[in-house]
Amino acid sequence: MRPNRRPEHDSPAGRRRTRGTTGSTRFLLLAACLLALARPGQAEERLLVRGLGDVEAWNTGPDSEAFSRDNGETAALGRLRLWAVGVFTDQLHVVLVGDVVGGDASGYDKLEGNLEQAYVRYDFGAAAPLIVQGGKLTQPLGNFSRRYYSDQNPLIGDPLDYELSYPLGIQVNGAVSWFDYMVAVVDGPFTREDYDSEPESSLRPALAAGVTPITGLRVGAYYTQGEYLSLIAETWLLPGKALSDYHERVTGLDVQYSIGHFELNGEVTQTRLEVPAAENARGRIWYVEPKYTFSPRWYAALRWERGDQAVAYWIWDAIWSAEQQRVDNLEAAVGFRIDRGLLVKASYRTTLRDSDGAEWDPQGEGVALQLSYRFDVNSWFDRPR
Repeated sequence: MRPNRRPEHDSPAGRRRTRGTTGSTRFLLLAACLLALARPGQAEERLLVRGLGDVEAWNTGPDSEAFSRDNGETAALGRLRLWAVGVFTDQLHVVLVGDVVGGDASGYDKLEGNLEQAYVRYDFGAAAPLIVQGGKLTQPLGNFSRRYYSDQNPLIGDPLDYELSYPLGIQVNGAVSWFDYMVAVVDGPFTREDYDSEPESSLRPALAAGVTPITGLRVGAYYTQGEYLSLIAETWLLPGKALSDYHERVTGLDVQYSIGHFELNGEVTQTRLEVPAAENARGRIWYVEPKYTFSPRWYAALRWERGDQAVAYWIWDAIWSAEQQRVDNLEAAVGFRIDRGLLVKASYRTTLRDSDGAEWDPQGEGVALQLSYRFDVNSWFDRPR
């Protein structure tokens, strides 16, 4: 087993396979309550409800361990995400985000629902450029964590080194002139594992900062360190050792640049894992993601990700190995915006490997289609004025 190896697909849902229909039932009940409260007569402008629906079709071969769906068979996925913002004052908000997802390409055996985020947010507004939020948050580190929703991600897949998670935590964001920063304490690792067991509860710092020297350009850096092994790994340690003895350290740089119709995002992440009864595992992965908008409706985008992923590999009993997994992944996509809230994308993805000196030898390919629809639930109940 590889503690931080991704599942057979790169869907965020892939780490929640068999919890059954209980979560989806809770989600549907929550959705019904939100729809009722969104009626203007009861909570006009005090509860804002938004939604994002995705329908995807995948055709991937079984060769790529990184992004193969449904063992390489043609498969579909459906996802509905709802988020609600309770506006108590101009500064104080409560945010809930949940989703329900299913289909052969999702990795779930049944329809699955999940409360992704639930936090309280306080914005100091004009008094100070400072936002404080606490609760169940999106992992606050990295460039892609700010734009993983389907209507913001110009491609369909995620970077292979990106692991979507929602730890408990407290986060502070601020800015002073051209300098911005983020300080957080979160209960969860940056590196995710493919065991069924959850990671041990452990608080860890998460720090980030960025500068915007000119309009359109931001360069940032981030850091976190803490425990990363799952609870199940406790039975695979030498006597006298504990999960808290082994940490991961993650540092990274990210860049955002835009000019005219061109956008560029990029990131480089360096990871060090302390591996039980072995040397440290080290890895560095980077990606670049250019996007060009040809017209208000058409765009094209590309993501190239390459490097070595640090792996803590459990072999047997208390025997571990520190290894690296090679990452060389390419995805290209075109998108067409049908109207303001409706976006359709088509993408091609491949994993590249060195083979007898042929650096661009494909190993695993796939194509995907995605229809993404963002909607405003409150607008459904607006009365004519």
